[in-house]
Amino acid sequence: MSKLKGKLFKLYAEISGELVLISALRSTTMTLNNEAIDVTDKDGALWKTLLEGAGVQNASIKASGMCNNSASFAFVRASTITGALINVRIESNVDDFYDGVFKITSMESSGDYNKEEIFSLTLDSSGALIHVVPEFRLLEGGDFRLLEDGSRRLLEAA
Repeated sequence: MSKLKGKLFKLYAEISGELVLISALRSTTMTLNNEAIDVTDKDGALWKTLLEGAGVQNASIKASGMCNNSASFAFVRASTITGALINVRIESNVDDFYDGVFKITSMESSGDYNKEEIFSLTLDSSGALIHVVPEFRLLEGGDFRLLEDGSRRLLEAA
């Protein structure tokens, strides 16, 4: 697998029933957790034994960037203050994405004189995530869409 650029993470949220780009993020960390349940006993030959299919799963996202507009910033701030659960999509480097319900558990906003305002968020999942991986990746290349699998075959005119 080739190396990937970190700049392609994007954060979307459902606002009034529509998926809206909140920010093309500057910095993103996504942690997927799967709690381990230890069921080791004396019959296990002193090796740790974990219970398959058990434990709590969750996702945590830490992100920073600039909101695309003031309406997006107002939505994020209001969601943080009210503690509302919001529908979120995080799109990653390879065009796969995670959809789920999240709560913004932390928001920090900062800015220097004569510079942009930056926000930092921590989002924690509530319920299961849906992970979608496309079978192929489309790139814009002039007037044509090309398949990025090394073959560079023409798919369709744009």
